[in-house]
Amino acid sequence: MTNFESDQPLSAGNKPEEIETSQSNLEDTDRECVQAESIRLSQCGVGRIEAGEAKVSDSGVSQVYAESAAVRDSAVGYVQAKSVYLAGGGAVLVVSNAATLTDSRNGVVISREVHGSQVNSVLLLANKVTGPVETLVDQRGLVLIGIVAGAVLGTVFSLFRLFKRH
Repeated sequence: MTNFESDQPLSAGNKPEEIETSQSNLEDTDRECVQAESIRLSQCGVGRIEAGEAKVSDSGVSQVYAESAAVRDSAVGYVQAKSVYLAGGGAVLVVSNAATLTDSRNGVVISREVHGSQVNSVLLLANKVTGPVETLVDQRGLVLIGIVAGAVLGTVFSLFRLFKRH
């Protein structure tokens, strides 16, 4: 692990695989793992972020674990945070207490509260939703899919048992 004082952005010339510090500003670089109390990424590729506060712009990140995550015009695989803000770009999976999603495309969003505008997601599970959100599957759709899948599987297993006896 490499420790550094982070008042200056880390350039592409410095390439430790993992960074652990209290504050980190990264610009135009690739990293495997970044751990810091506060992280700001710009035009970076990072495998994993662990932070109290993570701000990501114009970057690609596999996993973000933070108290607060703000992602702008970036692609993220998995975001787990108490508070998530996504503007532009999107995430494959978002897990949070409160999510604000603006003009983003997301796979699965699981949150207690979702606020947003122009949000597209495949699956949205939330207690409270404010704003126009377009989903392929919502909570009612998920229940309907479960009922239909249960009925189909029950019928198939019943037919197998019936043919097995004869």
